[in-house]
Amino acid sequence: GGARDWRVTNRATALAVGATVLLGYIATLAPTVTFWDAGELIAAGHGLGIPHPPGTPLFVLLAHVWALLLPVGEYAARTNLFTAAAAAAAAAIWFLVARDTTRRMVTEFERQPGQLLELGGAAAASLVGAFSFTNWRNSTETEVYAVGCLTVSLLVWLALRWRERRSPSLLLVVVYLMALSVGNHLLALLAGPAILVFLVSHVRAAPAADARTRASEWAHAAIVAGAWALVLGTGLGSARLFLFGIGVALATLVFAASRREIWFGLGAFGLVAVGASVYLFLYLRAGQDPAINEAAPSTWRALLDVVGRAQYPVRSPFDDPTLPHGPGNPGRSLSLLWFQLLNYVQYFDWQWARSLDGYARVTVTMLMASLGLRGLFVQRALDRPTWRLLLTLFLVTGLGLVGYMNFKPGFSLGLAEWPNRADHEVRERDYFFVLSFVVWGVWVGIGLTDIARRVALRLATRSVRVAAVAAGAVLLLAFAPFGLNLGAASRRGSDARLAADTAYDLLNSVPPHGVLFTNGDNDTFPLWWAQEVEGIRADVTVVCLALAHTPWYARQLRDRPARRFDAASAPEPWRRAPAGSPPADPLHTMTDAEIDAARPQRIDRALSVDLGPFQHIYPPGTVFYRGDIVAIRILQQSLGRRPVVWALTAARGFAGLSDYVVQQGLGFRVDTLPPDDADRRLFFGAGQPPLDIGLTRLLVDSVYRYAGLESNPATRPLEPTEAQMGRVLAVPLLRLAEAHRAAGDSGGALHYAERAMRLGKR
Repeated sequence: GGARDWRVTNRATALAVGATVLLGYIATLAPTVTFWDAGELIAAGHGLGIPHPPGTPLFVLLAHVWALLLPVGEYAARTNLFTAAAAAAAAAIWFLVARDTTRRMVTEFERQPGQLLELGGAAAASLVGAFSFTNWRNSTETEVYAVGCLTVSLLVWLALRWRERRSPSLLLVVVYLMALSVGNHLLALLAGPAILVFLVSHVRAAPAADARTRASEWAHAAIVAGAWALVLGTGLGSARLFLFGIGVALATLVFAASRREIWFGLGAFGLVAVGASVYLFLYLRAGQDPAINEAAPSTWRALLDVVGRAQYPVRSPFDDPTLPHGPGNPGRSLSLLWFQLLNYVQYFDWQWARSLDGYARVTVTMLMASLGLRGLFVQRALDRPTWRLLLTLFLVTGLGLVGYMNFKPGFSLGLAEWPNRADHEVRERDYFFVLSFVVWGVWVGIGLTDIARRVALRLATRSVRVAAVAAGAVLLLAFAPFGLNLGAASRRGSDARLAADTAYDLLNSVPPHGVLFTNGDNDTFPLWWAQEVEGIRADVTVVCLALAHTPWYARQLRDRPARRFDAASAPEPWRRAPAGSPPADPLHTMTDAEIDAARPQRIDRALSVDLGPFQHIYPPGTVFYRGDIVAIRILQQSLGRRPVVWALTAARGFAGLSDYVVQQGLGFRVDTLPPDDADRRLFFGAGQPPLDIGLTRLLVDSVYRYAGLESNPATRPLEPTEAQMGRVLAVPLLRLAEAHRAAGDSGGALHYAERAMRLGKR
């Protein structure tokens, strides 16, 4: 009965830890869509679509089912809660993992302080990792990393349970989860080496009593290694690695057969096939042409390209990442490697007190580094196999990824050495290393437990109660990352709805049934969410110029019919605009053969192109990429038939038609005649396209939403992406200020300039 009560207490504490973490996440949860991949993933989950390679089918299916089972509130908030729940579940499991070590630390104590140290120390280990900055931020938006961390925590916990029970069925679950995890993110595959190190370490350190069992356990460990090699080749989509994985799998199967464990091996590899079969969702669903259908993997070749990420440029660990892969690449330099390591140290420094700056944050980081080292060595002394497991996981997901991923110089580092912004990552990449930070958090908790244990030992001779209180006070330091990261990690600040409102504003810069050219992730994915999930201006055809370079996207643009304009839900000035029926003609008329043949080319003579209402001449030396050709063919089909608008966030080339462009709010419409400088409705500023004053004023005053940036005081600086979007929203206001100043209206100029300053200086 006592042992059963003890297990119940452990489980109850794990649930309490998970609930505590979930409440913290909910308090800081993104209320709607965020920038980068979230809009695409939300839209894919809503419509069972296919996001960018490798397609993340498991995440899409899980998010879709979760949102169906929780039909309350905005859809994006539901999927955000899904990732928060996954991360909270991971925190509960990390508690169980850490308890395996804290249990070994308190053997000399009576039940009261011993139970506090065991359970409280494990809770501390879980909470430090859960509220580390990157893990917290990942867990409060719709992203794949929380599910990946949950899978890793399950794999680690299952390995520890295998040690207790010596049950081969637990290893089969490990194999299945590893194979299934590739349908979410390759993050979980990084647990493979750690699991193998743990299995080998334990089988060597504590061999079974009889020879038959020892032989079986070595066979089981070998089969897990073969399964991991096979899953690795599958997940990376590499033919060479896949063939290597098959070779390793066959070799381990032969070894298992020699130990009379052939059925275990066959069962394990069968589970690999079952788990990896989640990718068949992409193949089956792509053929149904969902609204989000990136890379269109409706053929086996296309599916393999999606799994292998053929859409993206090659970058090996040996390249200089600032230059294209190939014979001309000079290779990775030591100075670049130094900055990559420095970048990891920078991200590590963010984890424990992101809301602080300067020496204050460095002091907290040094404290956490010391506690983590203490916990690392305590665990090494108490439980060598588990220590090897976590150490391998930490190294693989930290320094190992620094070596393998070979990122460009960090977004905010090395600006003097690499002044060209294109030589840097487009955003901070700390989320790739999140597992290493969580593992360090576990060691911090163990280090705190060791200090609390020593304090309790000193005071226990005076009073058991005093010893327990003092030990508890030490363990409460585990909440320091919560308090010191709260302001920076929260998504409830002034930018909480910025991505959603930017999407709304961009779509409503376009007349009914118009074409909107966008640039990339942050001015496209939130628009997909707005159209496919919220039904906002679905009549607008969004053309992402970054994707227009791919054949599959060019075909989708041609084959997708235009959708009807909903005047009832549209704002002014479009509510009363004559819309009519959706255009029946395709967006462009390129054939599949023409799309495939559209290779980059430089013309050596002037080229006259018929754009419908007028002819345009491209000068000699003009370079056309596939995306440029697709854009021109869209213009040929659309000009004079439907409105065409370039988003302010997109490239300013306007397919060479800058002389025909007029700015209206956050967009640049392409007219069929050059703007008339005698038209008083337009403001002609030096070096900029003319501004449609009346329409822009109506948009910025009555239509656009600004996520509260104009009225709410800034509680913290915006993240770089949000700050950039704030500056984008300020541009039409600045143009209006210029127009009013040119007209002699100083009051109007000051009004719009002040509004622009409030948006642009966050």
